[in-house]
Amino acid sequence: MQAQLKPIAIVLLMAGWIAAPAMAATSQSKSLEASVARLEKEVASLKSQIRVKNRNQSNHQYHQVATTNTSDEHSVPQISKDIEYLPFDPDVPGQAFVSTGPYVGLELQFAGSNLIINSPSVNTDAQLLSIRKKILNQLHVTRGASGTTPTHSHLLFSGVIESQANYTNHGGGPSTTDIDLTNVSFDATIFGPSEWILGFIEFSYDNGAPLDTVFQSSSHYRTANSRVFVNKAFVTLGNFTCSPFYTSFGQFYVPFGTYSSVMVSDPLTKLLARTKARSILVGFQQQDKNAFYGAAYVFRGDSHNHSVATVDNGGLNFGYKFGSEFIHGNVGGGWIANIADSGGMQFGTGFHEYEQIVHKVAGYNARATLSLGEHIDFIGEYVTAANRFNPADMSYNGHGAKPNAYDLEAAYSFPILDNKPSSIGIGYAKTSQSLAMGLPLTRTSIVLNTSLMRNTLQSLEFRHDRQYAASAVATGAGDTPSRAQTGKADNAVTAQFDYYF
Repeated sequence: MQAQLKPIAIVLLMAGWIAAPAMAATSQSKSLEASVARLEKEVASLKSQIRVKNRNQSNHQYHQVATTNTSDEHSVPQISKDIEYLPFDPDVPGQAFVSTGPYVGLELQFAGSNLIINSPSVNTDAQLLSIRKKILNQLHVTRGASGTTPTHSHLLFSGVIESQANYTNHGGGPSTTDIDLTNVSFDATIFGPSEWILGFIEFSYDNGAPLDTVFQSSSHYRTANSRVFVNKAFVTLGNFTCSPFYTSFGQFYVPFGTYSSVMVSDPLTKLLARTKARSILVGFQQQDKNAFYGAAYVFRGDSHNHSVATVDNGGLNFGYKFGSEFIHGNVGGGWIANIADSGGMQFGTGFHEYEQIVHKVAGYNARATLSLGEHIDFIGEYVTAANRFNPADMSYNGHGAKPNAYDLEAAYSFPILDNKPSSIGIGYAKTSQSLAMGLPLTRTSIVLNTSLMRNTLQSLEFRHDRQYAASAVATGAGDTPSRAQTGKADNAVTAQFDYYF
């Protein structure tokens, strides 16, 4: 039996030797097939992802920012040519698409001539073009001359919050005191996407008494108002790095006067003649240190001598700015076709209710600012009607009024309290035949300004206003009588705090 089993065992053993490599080969083959299947699946998945990515790129749903080396020490991000938008702006220092401040017309670091408060709000478009030129010049320094035009938009938010505490001793009447939030403005400036276009919107708040049917102005319930309105909104086309010419259209203060002041109170020239309109303006401003500038503008005036209002108002503005190591200044003048459209005359004389006037009256402006070194500043401005109004529109002592005003100011700047910039200023202003607008005859002021913290101004002003004589009589549009005059003086002390951002 054992002899019979031996051949069978030998056969089975030999079969095992033969079958073992065959089974191993079969197992390895199945493992390889599984691996190949997995690889094929992964390749198919990668191909699908590549197809989706290519399709998305063709639809501009994904945008790439490539990094290339320049002559600068650090790498600078460049934008691909097919880019449409980005969630950030790589062309603005700080990589910011939305940024803040400073307030338009206010430098981050104060010098003597920068301590001028009551921003005139005139020529804002030219100020913004100059700000963008500085940004582009800085980009040229940081990026180098790449030879390409960057595609970007920059939204700049800025504004001011201003509060006052006031004491007034009225000549011939009881004294008054007040604490008020006198100004809140929020500005939005849009640079781009082209270097030739910018937009500006200023939202302001009204601190006056309500005028609706629920709260009448006689209630003096001021906080029931606090309405927010669009004060200025315009678009400007221009680029001061390439051309001195620009054009603006929208709602803004036309460049008839500048009304700069170191005082807390508005200058009498501004109260008489500053004019806001929905206008089209064409201007130029040479970019040299000693340079000419000018502008021409047209708009539809509210006051008119026809049965309906038409585009019949406008004006010219021109000037020359100069500077050297010790002295720099700005002189200029302007003309407006109808001064009756100024804010002072619209609301001071009643023109906003009786817009049809007998005849239009042109206006003239002359102005100058002069700075000696960094400590002494002078401001002078004069505005006047070119001829008399018809007595039915505005009168003074029985005949047609020819309102005018001038403002003269001087300031000396100095550091206090660990080199904090400060200045002291004096001013004198006078009006003539402006009683119908409720303006004083003369104003004498003295003010102390300082900046204890960056982007803030603290001011303390004493103001002495002399009223017109009690015998003076004036009327406005629709025979609106002026307020009674005593010839006495009003004295006021005002403390003001401004926070710019």
